[in-house]
Amino acid sequence: MRKVYHFIGLFLLFALPVVLFYSAKTAWAMIDDKYKSTIYGNEIYRAIEKSKKKTRYRKLILGDSTANQFYNSKGDNPDSAYSLTCNQAIGLVGQFILLNNYLSAGNKPDTVYLVYTPFSFWDNLDQVFTYHYFLKPFYYDEYKPLMSETVVQQIKKLPKYWACHIPFIQTTAWAPNIQEEKRDYTFLSPISKEYLTKMDSLSKSRHFKLEFVPTFVAHYWQDSVRHFRREEFAGHPLEQKLNNYLDGIEYLDDTCFCDDVHLACPELYKKRIDKKLNLR
Repeated sequence: MRKVYHFIGLFLLFALPVVLFYSAKTAWAMIDDKYKSTIYGNEIYRAIEKSKKKTRYRKLILGDSTANQFYNSKGDNPDSAYSLTCNQAIGLVGQFILLNNYLSAGNKPDTVYLVYTPFSFWDNLDQVFTYHYFLKPFYYDEYKPLMSETVVQQIKKLPKYWACHIPFIQTTAWAPNIQEEKRDYTFLSPISKEYLTKMDSLSKSRHFKLEFVPTFVAHYWQDSVRHFRREEFAGHPLEQKLNNYLDGIEYLDDTCFCDDVHLACPELYKKRIDKKLNLR
């Protein structure tokens, strides 16, 4: 028994300093927010910070990671637009929050562009990236009033959603395993449809144009896009714009992409996407 106590004592002697070190490191990361600039998905925290700034820009660009290839929110912005592009895993509810932040900061854009690959509209806050990319950055009292009952119920389906802001979880890329729900839609998820309506309402009350711009799609996905059921958004206030969005998709050879959706050399197509946004 004495040997057992001796072993436990030695273990605690060596383990305790390690635990204290990592606890202190985590606490410090939370205090100075340094983790937000280094963690996987830091572009989301950057977009949130930028969304709260007052700017002179009249054009705002929201978008997923395919948009971020062209209008990286970290780099220099085009002279005529302000970029809050980040990642599709924040869903359209995340895009809506960024837009609301920007308007609440006193900005008065005349045009807001949502630059998206069509597959980003699938997101219903039920994918493997949702916990780390949406829940950790956005699940705060500040933003909860902007979350519909549909969103709240979806969040509560996520395993350990209540633990997302525990320091050693918040400051790391850890996330629980999330099983995507079976889709009964081909294009617009329920949350996407709901938040498109909210964005449309904001555009009318705040007097700006809301435009949807598709990023380039590989020929591999052409049949999938053609099989999107447009009746899913029939009667939606943005029905015509969504039809125009789908009709405006440009397809490129599969070899132009480094994965399913991201271009290998986006700089080669920058002028073409600029033209879609009427940027100089």
